[in-house]
Amino acid sequence: MSAHPSMRRILAIGAAITTICLLLLSSTYYAPGISKHTVRGGEEQAKLSKTKTGTIAKSHGNGREHSIKTHKPRIRKKPSAIPIFDLPKEEEKEKLAYLTLLSGTVVKDGDEDLENDNYFQATRILVWQLLHLPETRTKGIDVIVMVTPSVSESRRARLRQDGAVIHPVEFLASETHWEHGDQDRWNDVMTKLRAWEMIEYSRILIIDGDTMLLHPLDGVFEDPAAQIQATKQMDSYKPLDGEAPLPPKYLLAGLSEVTGTDHDFPPTHTTGLKKKGYFNAGFFMLAPSIDAYNHYRSVLNIPKSFDPKYPEQNLLNKIHNWDGPMPWKELSYTWNLHNPTENDFEKGVVSVHEKWWVQPGIDGHQKVKDWLRDQRWQMKGYYMAYDMLFRNTAGLFLLEIINQN
Repeated sequence: MSAHPSMRRILAIGAAITTICLLLLSSTYYAPGISKHTVRGGEEQAKLSKTKTGTIAKSHGNGREHSIKTHKPRIRKKPSAIPIFDLPKEEEKEKLAYLTLLSGTVVKDGDEDLENDNYFQATRILVWQLLHLPETRTKGIDVIVMVTPSVSESRRARLRQDGAVIHPVEFLASETHWEHGDQDRWNDVMTKLRAWEMIEYSRILIIDGDTMLLHPLDGVFEDPAAQIQATKQMDSYKPLDGEAPLPPKYLLAGLSEVTGTDHDFPPTHTTGLKKKGYFNAGFFMLAPSIDAYNHYRSVLNIPKSFDPKYPEQNLLNKIHNWDGPMPWKELSYTWNLHNPTENDFEKGVVSVHEKWWVQPGIDGHQKVKDWLRDQRWQMKGYYMAYDMLFRNTAGLFLLEIINQN
């Protein structure tokens, strides 16, 4: 039986108290503007400082100093005939990102009940885990929430306050309007393709908002499948009428779905995976590219070029099929799973694709269900504490007093 609502509220309060203690103990991490404590201890500390006279003063931590005379070398001017070359610049660090899409089309217009907007709260949980939770937080990778025009300003502001980078985009739809079914859903999920326009990043991991982390995800960028590769030259490849040229290079790495809870860990194509060669668009990595984006847009506009039942998923699987010039690659199945079990948790699954508020596919795995719901209330407790501590003058004043003592 899942925890009673009152018990979940107690969990939130407990998490808030714990968070306050952690924030006080490590306030310089959570409040970057405040100076760090000086570390003091019985161990002797030596400091070297250069004086104006070319003397080095050495402090032994006991208040005494002694001076060491140093020789100041004479600088000779280089002959003008010898060319001076600039030293090679240090290689720039690759710019990576986690990205999730949030759209407001699943809620009524003007609905400001953020507490009961399940998808919004799921997105907050993901941001919290990626940015703040010590067991799962990233080390320097941007966390982006792509928002459509239907996402209210109050939701954007809350996510921005939580630490996410808000990336507004317009809906993406077929110009020929050949698709059928739920137009809002089509527009929502197709908007994911706009991630390929974000060429300020070299690689992006797209994660559905109803994903939760158990361990840090940063290592996924080192997965052998997560590397950019050249598009194959294939004489047998015949483009559709109206299809734009293929990009010269690409990256599409993902995971097939599991059939249910009856799977091994990690699952294989004979022990639990559903459909060989077909990946789920709830967790995949890409390399932004305008050439690739234009190619996807061109196929999107060709009537009946793919099955529109799962719009962006089927479009990408069509273009990146294993027999074509841009086959998608399989990431390790330890990174993410749908329909998780206690066995997956024990054996080290890094993240799970499962809604915190409803889990019809994992009946019989109550411990997993309880863990999913607990994350929602622990996130709430964390931000209650954070807001009390850092979003008001009293909290900042308290931190200043702590740092001075």
